[in-house]
Amino acid sequence: MIKNITYTYLGTNGILTTPIHLEGIYSTQKITLIAEKGKKLTKDNGKTFVKKVTLLSDSEDLEKYIEVDDIE
Repeated sequence: MIKNITYTYLGTNGILTTPIHLEGIYSTQKITLIAEKGKKLTKDNGKTFVKKVTLLSDSEDLEKYIEVDDIE
């Protein structure tokens, strides 16, 4: 499973989302989980599957996602 961290900053003229962390500036941290090739992600014992999901870094669901084989 690939984990990508991004930071979202609110400016006076728009919103910026970037993997770059700027010290001292308030941001919202998000983590994107991406299934490896031939895999998929689930958090509910195989009832629902996704290839990619983005969550806030403090989300309780973050630790629930596991990667399983994509057998279809």
